[in-house]
Amino acid sequence: MSVLQHHRAAHRWHDRFPPRGAWRATGALIAFGLLAARDLVGAISVLVAFAVAEVVYDAADR
Repeated sequence: MSVLQHHRAAHRWHDRFPPRGAWRATGALIAFGLLAARDLVGAISVLVAFAVAEVVYDAADR
């Protein structure tokens, strides 16, 4: 596989993910739902998981 084909293949999976705003909104809604259910540990875990995912996403994007 040439470098150009590899680059195009990488962008194909990259384009399938929704925009970052949608991921942030999803994480916020899940955390809010857990807070409404009085599950503080779960809400914090969701926020941490989404923050880690964003860091990994940035690292993979470079």
